Amino acid sequence: MSEQQTMTTLVETVREGMAVMTGEMTADTMAQALPTLHFTTGLATVPQRVPGRLFGLATPIVVPPGTWAVVYLPGGETRVLTSGYHVIWAAPGPVLAQWVDARWRQLRIGPVEGWSADKWRVRLWLTVELAARDPLFIALHREPLMAINAATHTAALTFIERHSYAQITGDTGIDEAARWIGERLRNDPTLTGFEIIGIQILDRQGDERHAEAAMAATIAAAQIDEEQRIAAARHRARLHALTTQAVEFEHEHRLRMQMSVAEAREQLLIQQAEVQRATLAAQLDLISAQIRAQVAEIARDEQVWQSEQARFQQEWERLQQQLLEAHQTDQAARLLAAQRDSERIAGEVALGIEERRANQLLALIELQQRLEDQRLARAQEAAERREHHERVLLELRARHEHLVLEQMARLSNWQSTEHSMSSSA
Repeated sequence: MSEQQTMTTLVETVREGMAVMTGEMTADTMAQALPTLHFTTGLATVPQRVPGRLFGLATPIVVPPGTWAVVYLPGGETRVLTSGYHVIWAAPGPVLAQWVDARWRQLRIGPVEGWSADKWRVRLWLTVELAARDPLFIALHREPLMAINAATHTAALTFIERHSYAQITGDTGIDEAARWIGERLRNDPTLTGFEIIGIQILDRQGDERHAEAAMAATIAAAQIDEEQRIAAARHRARLHALTTQAVEFEHEHRLRMQMSVAEAREQLLIQQAEVQRATLAAQLDLISAQIRAQVAEIARDEQVWQSEQARFQQEWERLQQQLLEAHQTDQAARLLAAQRDSERIAGEVALGIEERRANQLLALIELQQRLEDQRLARAQEAAERREHHERVLLELRARHEHLVLEQMARLSNWQSTEHSMSSSA
């Protein structure tokens, strides 16, 4: 430095000291004197010389919000200042400063194109949300954004090459890619001064050949599904037709069986009716035979009674004949008694005759009474038998008519039931 420049610096320093002492220069005026920040590397400015004050002993530095200031002092010391107003006291000499952008930013990267593990071309578009974590590292880095871009490209290509096409383009491929790339960038030693906040996959594009193959496979699968659906529909239609035919056959078979059962039931009822008619006829024949036997017995009893009546009549006539003969004998005896002369004998004879007559009359009356009693008893017994036989015959006829009516009602009910079943079928 020449003597003239030294003198000029000394004069400016004296003026600034006098201005600060007199109040003409304040922190606002000193802040307005700062140059506009231009982040040349994208995150940091180029080193700039900061003018000193008070003979070079005090260096005021204003750090805007959202930035850091990396200050290089004359003795080789480095300081990092946060946003605000700072006054650095140091030995006289040039003070250099770099401003580092501390704000979050999104860096758009893409397309990143590579081959998947199963050799299909894949493209990814993504954004990296980041911020400076170590301002000294960022200030010393020549191309920090290029380093981020290169590391992100490398991580994305590595992810594409280590995963299959289905894993990348699947439903969870975006989340898995963002997580994998973010983890890779956070563990990258070349990005130590950066804070990787998040990774977002904006878009992904698969290989057109894979899309065409997938479309062809989808079309083929759809055709196969359609053919299977048509075959299944035909099979269901055939099965439905067979089921309908089986139902019809079963219905016809059931109707035939019902008709056969109905015919068999009708034949059985007819046979039962015939058997019942034959049974009733046999019972009627038996009852008629019994009645005829009882009538014959009654006729035989009447013949016996008539024969006994005839015998009693003959006995009566014989007794009358005996009475007549006795009378004649009595007359003869009287004549003889008269002739022989003995009234006493005649009296005895007459007394004996009277006694015999009285005895015969008594015997005849008893015989007539006994015959009358027997006749009345036989007549009453015959009347009771006739009444009993007539009552039994009437009961048998009533039972026969009741059975016939019951069989006719059952036959009519069965016919009406069969008719209703055939109508419903």
